[in-house]
Amino acid sequence: MMISPASTFADNIQAKEYYVKAAFLYNFARLVEWPKNTFSNKNEPIRICLIGHDSFGDALRTIRNKKVNDRSLVIQRSVKLQNISHCHILFIDQSEKSNVQRIVNKLNQHATLTVSELPAFAHQNGHIRLFLNNDKTLSLEINLGAINQAGLKISSRILTLAKIVSSTDEALEP
Repeated sequence: MMISPASTFADNIQAKEYYVKAAFLYNFARLVEWPKNTFSNKNEPIRICLIGHDSFGDALRTIRNKKVNDRSLVIQRSVKLQNISHCHILFIDQSEKSNVQRIVNKLNQHATLTVSELPAFAHQNGHIRLFLNNDKTLSLEINLGAINQAGLKISSRILTLAKIVSSTDEALEP
């Protein structure tokens, strides 16, 4: 079996991209404030869940043992639609494109931060879209109205890095 240098280079870039995205998920856990009644007790962990294909591979290993405000981070991969309401952060993979609206609607009354890399995600009432610009830098689109509606508070440290959009804005792909 031959491995193309171009494909291994592309795989390496994608792997690095997901290490950066994992760091963003960790920082979202640090810089988002959930409503007081979100956690049943002071020891309940912050659950970062993945729905759809898992593109992160080993990248989430880098944040697995970290703590945020004395809470452990728990990574749950391959969650099903019926189990997403227990997640504090939900990363929605591109493989769930046809289910995005159902997922977002199901979490409408929950304090779950939704994150995806899907185009127009933030315009579909998703909270944060992570995406690569043409210059290969990672950028954010944030739907602040949807975040506020979920009862979440997001730090200005994140907001200064993002383009703020709304569900009513015209969805344009960068």
